[in-house]
Amino acid sequence: MNSPNAGMLLAMLDLQDGMNKKIDNDWLSKRHAYLRAVLVEATEALEHYGWKWWKQQTPDRVQLRIEMIDIWHFILSEYLLRAGGDKAAAVKMITAEWQQDATLEFDGTRYDLNALDIRRQLELLAALAAVRRLCMPLVARLFAACELPPAALFRDYVSKNVLNHFRQDRGYKRGEYKKLWAGAEDNVHMAEILQSLDAADEHLPDALYRALAERYEQMHAAGKLA
Repeated sequence: MNSPNAGMLLAMLDLQDGMNKKIDNDWLSKRHAYLRAVLVEATEALEHYGWKWWKQQTPDRVQLRIEMIDIWHFILSEYLLRAGGDKAAAVKMITAEWQQDATLEFDGTRYDLNALDIRRQLELLAALAAVRRLCMPLVARLFAACELPPAALFRDYVSKNVLNHFRQDRGYKRGEYKKLWAGAEDNVHMAEILQSLDAADEHLPDALYRALAERYEQMHAAGKLA
């Protein structure tokens, strides 16, 4: 099961570090509980997939993938913490752990990760996060089950993170940013722009940000922002 390549991982770690600094410039020293966030997001993902045996439920796979991207934000932050902010070291840690054995010993039970369905995988991810453990092979199998191979994981993570950066840089927190461009939300424009870019290119973050900025300025000049 392949991991994102080193260039992709470094690009994502750069974005995550940048976003964390916008929230709290001293985030590394404060060591926020990122695995607690993984715990909460994993239970939300389980809700979207469906677990109630007493009623008919259809897995919402689109929302499940969105939750997995949210989880990835917090996992990247955790690896940056463990690497002391050294992104190259974090890349090596993620790559090495991604390829580890697909078995896990937890609470006296040995789990074959390949034999678990999505519900059990999410339960185990939440349980590990609750005791501040992280199992990258488990996360990798969840990505695969959610149809997020490396290129798709990179594309979805970058698009969400770049849009967050773009909004913050243009006064989103102050209420100055306009999300509607010519009657469509900015995420719709972002999706259109992505179609013209190489989603597996490690330079995707910069290319996407530049393209968003160019379209935003065009809309602004034409008076089409609302």
